[in-house]
Amino acid sequence: MAEQDSDLAVRDPGYGDATIQSLNLLRKDEQLCDFTIRAEDREFKVHRALLAAASDYFRVMFTGHMRESNENSVELKGMTADSLQQIIDFMYCGEIILNFDNLTEVLNAASHLQVNRALDLCCDFIQSKLNFENADELLQIADVYSLNKVTDHFDVHILDNFEAFSKTESFINLDAKKLIQYISSDALKISSEFRLYELVNQWLHHDKARFQHAEKIMSHIHFALMTQPQLQKAREDYLMRTNTRVTQYVIEGLKYGLDVCCRQPVINERSEIRTTKKSLVVIHQGSAFRPFQVTAFNHERGLFYKLFSNTSGSCDCRVAVIDNFIYICRIVDFGGGTLMNSLCRFDPRHLQVQELSPMKRLRLDSALVAIGHKLYVLGGGSENLFVLDSVECYDVNTNMWTDEIPLLEPTHSHAATVTDDKIYISGGVSSTDRQPVNTFASFDLTTRTWESKPGIFYARRLHDMVAIDRKIFVLGGITRHGVSNTGQTPIECYDIQTEQWTLLAHTFSGRSIGHYIAMEGKIYSIGREHYSAAEDEIWVYDLPTDQWSKLAKAPNHMNLSSAVCTKLFINFSDENVERLKI
Repeated sequence: MAEQDSDLAVRDPGYGDATIQSLNLLRKDEQLCDFTIRAEDREFKVHRALLAAASDYFRVMFTGHMRESNENSVELKGMTADSLQQIIDFMYCGEIILNFDNLTEVLNAASHLQVNRALDLCCDFIQSKLNFENADELLQIADVYSLNKVTDHFDVHILDNFEAFSKTESFINLDAKKLIQYISSDALKISSEFRLYELVNQWLHHDKARFQHAEKIMSHIHFALMTQPQLQKAREDYLMRTNTRVTQYVIEGLKYGLDVCCRQPVINERSEIRTTKKSLVVIHQGSAFRPFQVTAFNHERGLFYKLFSNTSGSCDCRVAVIDNFIYICRIVDFGGGTLMNSLCRFDPRHLQVQELSPMKRLRLDSALVAIGHKLYVLGGGSENLFVLDSVECYDVNTNMWTDEIPLLEPTHSHAATVTDDKIYISGGVSSTDRQPVNTFASFDLTTRTWESKPGIFYARRLHDMVAIDRKIFVLGGITRHGVSNTGQTPIECYDIQTEQWTLLAHTFSGRSIGHYIAMEGKIYSIGREHYSAAEDEIWVYDLPTDQWSKLAKAPNHMNLSSAVCTKLFINFSDENVERLKI
């Protein structure tokens, strides 16, 4: 009985539209109209309440101390009767008939009467018609009526189509401030940085008086992204030969090309990739039957790009990112059972891989993290099947390895992540009984000490950890022997502030041994084992809804032994990347 008496809000989704339609019919029949508007000898019978609700101008008129608040009519100057008719019709039905002939008149009336929704529709109309041929005229109209949405939209259009824009007179006529606004943006899409340099150089040489802006303008060209022949060609330009500061930018680019071959290059704004978002990158480890590959996923276009490929097979890859370089620790099989360490660095600026100094000790199933300009390789198993507690640290600036404080206990097949300048590790296989453990610990780089933390609920190995907003998520893995693999192992979440664990959604299966990466507040996974998912699929976990969903199908399988993933800034507009789409 109590349930029968409970309240239930029931809503009619079409009630508002039906009511407005009824008011419009009353207006057309001139029923219950209580106000008259005149313009150019024409009269319009209307309802005060509706006008006050739709127009800030009329709301102030009717509710304030203006003379018209006590009168039954008003005559409006400065607008045509036709444009007033359009705005009144809009207030009653939400529709405007727009074309280039009446656009200015309608804008004038909507602006005068402060009908903001009508102004928004005018903005949408202008944006739909705006192109490089009519931009000057339409942008002038937008400027008169302070339509910032239109100018912002056109700026985005220019950034998306900068090379097409460079062929217009508007580009040549840009002032230096506006040009700098465009070329300093990471959202600028260009086929190559050298092409951008050529366009900027063209703008400068159009008027020698512009040379005074050369240093400031050229400081926004990313010379480190150019090839050595392109930099040499730029260096021979008249402007470069006569402006020593601009020449230094080119020399800086040349130095990047030399440094990247033997050491960590200096990274600044002129060596950054032009993009605003990181992308999912998958490293395929390679084998006797499949090449070593680095592929990237363009989320906007739903396409994969093969950024790098060679025939060197490897296994047990671990990856970390520093300064938008991927550092890859791996084991290379030279045949005959000979395994050797390898550390290489993938540079997305030039799509190249550089070999670096390898670890001092061979490690299988270790964990790798990056903090600042250092890599930390933790634990693992030796080639003689010993479980290790040792930690090695690699300094990217010196290309040298040193020993670090060892783990609290020997462990392999564990997971590690970094947050708040601390290293966290969980689970793995101990040296005691060779079974998965539920341990959880952190390493403080300041005090250089390990601290044991509350353990995870499920002992697991070959799992992953990611950190988002001071929370650590443990995902996937294989549980202890004897635990059913047909069940589901939940995601576990650790709150750093409260030091408490929470169980979240189930992973796809008890033997979920994929790889995970946190990106834009979500968790991406590759290489899953799931009754409805294949190993060539990418799935996404949404934290607020605690739900998984399929994102894309990859060109290759991505299981635990064949691929790992990370995130990186990739410029998919670059001609060298564009031609590599799969």
